[in-house]
Amino acid sequence: MEYSLKKLNQSLKVSEIAYVHFFEFQRDFFTNAENHPFYELVFVSSGNLEISSEQFKGKLLKGQMIIHKPNEYHSLSCDSDSTPTVIIIGFTCDDDRLLRFSGTPLTLGNSEVKKLAEIIKEARNVFAPPYDIPLFDMKKRKNSPFGAEQLLGGLVEYFLINLIREHTDSSLQLINERVEKFSANEIVSYISDNYKEKITLDELAFIFRTNRSTLCKEFKLATGKTIVEFMNNKKIEKAKSLILSTDLTFTEIAEKLNFESIHYFTRLFKLTTGLTPKDFKNTQHKKTVANYNG
Repeated sequence: MEYSLKKLNQSLKVSEIAYVHFFEFQRDFFTNAENHPFYELVFVSSGNLEISSEQFKGKLLKGQMIIHKPNEYHSLSCDSDSTPTVIIIGFTCDDDRLLRFSGTPLTLGNSEVKKLAEIIKEARNVFAPPYDIPLFDMKKRKNSPFGAEQLLGGLVEYFLINLIREHTDSSLQLINERVEKFSANEIVSYISDNYKEKITLDELAFIFRTNRSTLCKEFKLATGKTIVEFMNNKKIEKAKSLILSTDLTFTEIAEKLNFESIHYFTRLFKLTTGLTPKDFKNTQHKKTVANYNG
């Protein structure tokens, strides 16, 4: 039997992404009104954010999202009592149905937030750090995993298609859904892939759909270590490797691994290994010389 190939129509296409930010705003932070020729999705993971745009003026609360339309002037601000954690995604899209989300904040369901979390995870494979600086023009990584850019675009399309499907009526009702329990092994894998970058507990809690308290408790029960201890151990092991295999200075290594300062790096290194980075390098050098002479 002969079969005919059926062309798949694309109802919605995302071909360009400007940035995928995830960060915590500081108190009293604000931006001046700006516009750009692409959509901008703003989602508040925690706290609240004051939004001012041509279509909406008011607060964006925890769990709510709004999408600024292309070339729409908009700004945001935080009051002195709030340090909201926010996702901002800039992208092009050829479907005008997204315009319905520019005038009224939408409370996202659990499955929709989970899709946003997948976007955040894959964006790390496409964009180079930093990820947590507002108004920063993100650059693409030089060596991304196979298909990372296509997968990121597909995930954004998947999110938007489902958004349009689920919220076609004027009431934009929230859909009640079951929250899936996260696995500590998933977190271990995610940290192992991204430990060299700056990862916050807020980001992990969002990605794995839980709160900070439960996240930390379950991780400690599963691994015997706190998340911070696990990340720091990963960084120190990498630092030891860099000290022995490269000519990078200790300051350069501290910056490469996103330590707060060279002083914190040195203190943590000694706390973990019993030696300062300098002593560790000298000790390993002496062992190498002794083995060579022996």
